[in-house]
Amino acid sequence: MADHHTLLPNITRVQDSSGFIGTVLYVGPVASAKSTDEIYAGIAWDDVTRGKHDGSVICRQTNQLVRHFKCGATQGSFLRLTKVDVGVELTPELMRSRYVRPDAELIAPGNMLPHVARTSSGRDKPIEFWGEVKIRGRQQLEDVEEISLRMLGISKLCNEEKRGEMVEFTHLKGIDLAGNLLSSWQDVLDILRQFPNLQNVSLASNRINDLVSIDVGQFANVTALNLNNCNIGSFKTIQLIGQAMPQLEDLCLAHANLSDIEQCISHGSNLSDMKSLFHNLLLLDLSDCHLASWETQIQPFRALPKLESLVLNNNSIETVDITANDDQVPFSSLASLQLAGNPISTWTALDGINAIPALRSLRLRNTPLTESMGIGEVRSTAIARFPNLEYFNASPISERERVEAERRYVSSVARELLLISSEALLSGNSQMADCDSNVDPRQTQVHARHPRFHALVDKHKDTMMALTAASDSTSSGKIGEDIINVTIRSMAAGSCDAQPLQKRLPRSLQVGRIKAMCARAFGVDIDLQILHFRVEGDPFPSELDDAEHSLAYYGVTDGAEILVNEIDVEAEAKEKARQAEEHARRIREQEQHISVIQSVQQSEHRIDVAADLAQK
Repeated sequence: MADHHTLLPNITRVQDSSGFIGTVLYVGPVASAKSTDEIYAGIAWDDVTRGKHDGSVICRQTNQLVRHFKCGATQGSFLRLTKVDVGVELTPELMRSRYVRPDAELIAPGNMLPHVARTSSGRDKPIEFWGEVKIRGRQQLEDVEEISLRMLGISKLCNEEKRGEMVEFTHLKGIDLAGNLLSSWQDVLDILRQFPNLQNVSLASNRINDLVSIDVGQFANVTALNLNNCNIGSFKTIQLIGQAMPQLEDLCLAHANLSDIEQCISHGSNLSDMKSLFHNLLLLDLSDCHLASWETQIQPFRALPKLESLVLNNNSIETVDITANDDQVPFSSLASLQLAGNPISTWTALDGINAIPALRSLRLRNTPLTESMGIGEVRSTAIARFPNLEYFNASPISERERVEAERRYVSSVARELLLISSEALLSGNSQMADCDSNVDPRQTQVHARHPRFHALVDKHKDTMMALTAASDSTSSGKIGEDIINVTIRSMAAGSCDAQPLQKRLPRSLQVGRIKAMCARAFGVDIDLQILHFRVEGDPFPSELDDAEHSLAYYGVTDGAEILVNEIDVEAEAKEKARQAEEHARRIREQEQHISVIQSVQQSEHRIDVAADLAQK
């Protein structure tokens, strides 16, 4: 009998008839099968819910557990080799098939598609499609500069005989090969060599693993490379790519394992080498790359002269520690930094951000720090602590919002300092550790946690004299609540012509209290109220959706407008009925689809049984 592995030569990535993609981890007989001679492919699917087991089965003869390969609990399957789709070659015919010839039959004759859309009232509405011929004229393969070959099951380049025809496509500057069955760098490089003018390349979601070697400068025209989810496990691969693609500007490496950055740099590379490899890099995406230390794993990129955007989402970075170990300004061009999904728990862990001179945009979500605070409080504090930011979580920061945030920040820190001094006075200075300087060490700690406090006090001293005085540790008194002016306007049908309310409200006031106020003023039932707020310049209002939260939680600022809307009970009931009907319709369609699949599977099973009987 032939070697089991020769039955699937050089193939590790396959797909089934439903389009699910997986990796072949085993080829051979299966202990639970009726026939010990039949060969199966053991597959670990990318979708962890696609399979039925973890690669182990119960032996039909011994009734013992036998493991053929290892994967997730419901990630593994065994398929007969006849049902395994090992992919297709990238051929000139496949590329031409992506576009319709100008003289082909129209899909929308008379500008009308042979389909209808169902309206909310249940009627069928015809769908128009204008400009089909004009679109075809602009999307011919000989004219376009970029082509999408996503999820076509491509596993390798065509044979030598057909490669001569690929000259027809050498003008292409961009190729998208995401989601195919490429499983080795050799196949990838064979394909890329056919397009000498390539600038943009996407290989996302192909399990091509690590690169062993590549010629220096081989792909000198490539400026953008997407390697997201390509099962890369070493930074050495990235160094080799930098050598082969010296003009790279955009490099995406999400879901790679680059935890060995420190070792790769210390063994055979240094900061000057890093700068020479990626001297043109503008964007670097290192999301979910198993990075835990800014100092040893992110600092090495500080010398990149043109790096403008750095994405570090979903790593294990706890602090941003930017130090200047040389005369060069760290991250001199970095304008955008993303840190969502990292275990950052304190604001002081982010103070190093202020050492990045060009930083203008910060994204910070899904961290222990932000989860423990209200949305508005997070935004306000970030604006006050990072003076150079122009965007926070992709939302622009207005000058008015910055002033409000900084004043609120000063008020909060001053209140904390006043509380400490008041406690010290009441206890007769018994807690003073340094009597000579008459400074409570707790106040020193507060100033250390808020390094911008003194600068902000000085900036706003003309408008916040009371707070400035309150921050003095020897003063006494009480700081009043943070009061804001708001306009409350009814948008409900029964009171939309009522005069709006002009109110001065504490930012600690709960939304539920405001609803009670609106019920009295506009006659709108509390249970039917929907409140939103907006400030000048906001394109869309934000909903105040929790009665227990305060105005501060949502970031309601001075001069904001609160809008009161009323739920249309009848319209809501109709919408719920429509959604229930839509849900029932989808269930019926799914049941019909499942019935068809089961019928096909039963037919295939009967055919297999008949074939087995015929062989016997």
